[in-house]
Amino acid sequence: MLGLPEVQNHEKTSAAAGVAAARDELVHDFLQYLQAERNASALTLRNYEQCLREFRVWMAEGGTLSVKRGASSVGGPRPAEQKPPTPRTSAHAPHSTPHVPRPLDWRAIEPFQCRRYLMALMQAGLKRATVALRIASLRSFYRFLMRRGIVKDNPLSGLIMPKREKRLPRFLTLHQVNDLLNAPLKIAEPAPDDKKRGPGRPPAPHVPWRDKAILETLYSAGLRVHEICNLNRGHIDLLSEVVIVRGKGGKERLCPVGRPALDAIEVYWSKLPPQAPHGRDVPAFLDSHLRRLKPHEVQRKMKTYLKMAGIGADLTPHKLRHSFATHLLDAGADLRSVQELLGHSSLSTTQVYTHVTSARLKQVYDKTHPRA
Repeated sequence: MLGLPEVQNHEKTSAAAGVAAARDELVHDFLQYLQAERNASALTLRNYEQCLREFRVWMAEGGTLSVKRGASSVGGPRPAEQKPPTPRTSAHAPHSTPHVPRPLDWRAIEPFQCRRYLMALMQAGLKRATVALRIASLRSFYRFLMRRGIVKDNPLSGLIMPKREKRLPRFLTLHQVNDLLNAPLKIAEPAPDDKKRGPGRPPAPHVPWRDKAILETLYSAGLRVHEICNLNRGHIDLLSEVVIVRGKGGKERLCPVGRPALDAIEVYWSKLPPQAPHGRDVPAFLDSHLRRLKPHEVQRKMKTYLKMAGIGADLTPHKLRHSFATHLLDAGADLRSVQELLGHSSLSTTQVYTHVTSARLKQVYDKTHPRA
């Protein structure tokens, strides 16, 4: 998710609040279109809504942008990247007493304003992927307005985007994966007499097995964190050893799952308390209130297990998906099969993992070949 700018200037707070609070009917219709006709996920709807609201605030404040540098998601920056926000002022922004502005007239937006907005995002130090999502949200919104006959031209059509950074995905080694997958059950082990357990009550018997089952399944099937949280019991076929996954855009795919992951799931379900719900439509993984587990809870728990395994706590559950793809290619899997397993619509998205394996092979070659 991309970092949402924070309005820091107190003289403009009420103006920004007025924009955010005022309902924009065109944006509302756009989001309904994405949900009903494009089958957009809740995460996509939230990201697009936040990006469009941010542009409204930016316009209402006369082109002033204040963000946290290094932000990488709409929900805010990653913990390791948090820095004090840098207020930015604009010569065009008045310093008089603010007033609640009128809703933005999307028909009046000019290309030069979009160029200024792009420059403001880049100067604020946001990552290029963050900037790309914000501009893509505006482009998609204006394409919607053009199809409805509300505007004649897309003011972002001629906007030239900076090239994205080429970064290789981070992944875990096989040894690190094993340490991470075994970490949850260490919590269930009785503490030695000379070593007291940390503060708080010990976890319920099913919690360590739930967390182990989640980590095992993330790595075994290469799932995204929201995909595993959206699984119901009926999506997991213990006999056929596959799971039915609903990915981006509502696309369904079958993913094979290894026996260690399925065994952990079975043990977890057997240890649930009697009051836990049962049935095919029940969430596969429940939180402490016996409701569907949320992605941020999985991320928080994983940081605990990364520390226990002696691995950097800045890694996310998505790194298990990277590790899944990298280890398959290392073992000789063909690229097309990995694409299908990951649910990528384009082969070019999967090809980034070939660069990872090629780089590793080159390192091995340089270290071992006598004529390297």
